[in-house]
Amino acid sequence: MRSRLTWLLIAAASAIRWEAGNSAVLRARGAARIGGPPLLAATEVSKAVRTAAPSTQWELDFYSRPVQGPDGKKLWELLVTDDAGSFKHAEAVPSNCVNSRELRTRVQRLVDGADVKPENIRFFRKQMKNMISIALGDLPEVRCVPSRATYQLYSWLEEREREVYPGMSGYRAPRPEAPGIKLPVRLPEQLRGEKYAFVTLPYAEFAEGAINAENIGFGALCPLPRTGLPADALVHGLVIFSKRSAAIAAWLTGIDLVFVKASLESREVLLEVGLDTQYLLARIKDPQQALEAQLFEEGKESTEGLHFLSIQSGPEADAPDGFWLLKDFESCGRV
Repeated sequence: MRSRLTWLLIAAASAIRWEAGNSAVLRARGAARIGGPPLLAATEVSKAVRTAAPSTQWELDFYSRPVQGPDGKKLWELLVTDDAGSFKHAEAVPSNCVNSRELRTRVQRLVDGADVKPENIRFFRKQMKNMISIALGDLPEVRCVPSRATYQLYSWLEEREREVYPGMSGYRAPRPEAPGIKLPVRLPEQLRGEKYAFVTLPYAEFAEGAINAENIGFGALCPLPRTGLPADALVHGLVIFSKRSAAIAAWLTGIDLVFVKASLESREVLLEVGLDTQYLLARIKDPQQALEAQLFEEGKESTEGLHFLSIQSGPEADAPDGFWLLKDFESCGRV
């Protein structure tokens, strides 16, 4: 029996003709613009957070903040949460304690006091990779994971940057950081899909639980925005069709998928993974594809970065082999 998610994706994609160089546009059940070019390279918590069950997947940040103390030194903080947002730990750390030994001691204390022990602790800052890796490397039965898939942590940091730090004595507004230059890595031949489509699904399908961990196959669902979105808001996504869809979906589970990006400057569709890796998924070759890529990026902005990636064998598949609900913090205003 096909799931609700399958029917939604079929409604969006079944009318498309997958002919080389051909694109189509469809409006159906809240679905917006769709295209089918072939792949070429292939402590303040909301009510929902209060009731979240503790998770074994923790997220950690250890870094200076835009707040200067009386001694002229920046405030350093240790922030720890889990991917369910079931707890939040914020701890100011003296500048003379910014080292791997002190960090290990503080994290070990949190682990010892937790009812649900962490299996993985993720962190996203490349600048702190050595210190955090050394500090957490010796924690028993805990895996240290460099990863930008720290959605609860990003959201909490955004909240603190907006509501907490500006009210502190010694606050200095940070200067925006220029994005680093990255060179995309070409996907292995066997992992490229044959076709793709930009599609949309109504936000209500996620908010009301019609799309959930039980019906997505491989994949994961990032947390929804705390403030919520209108039920009829459109969440933009990318569907990849391939005869090797199961293998592609399984592979994506092992590379720490973070978000999908359509770069209008380089005319490329990219998969962002790990701390700073990009995989080239497809090239944008004609004006219609460029328009669809632009709509995809504009759609992310309207949903606070929320978007999805679905992997299917074809439009008539009984279920997706993989489905990821993702959030792009880098393109949508995260400091």
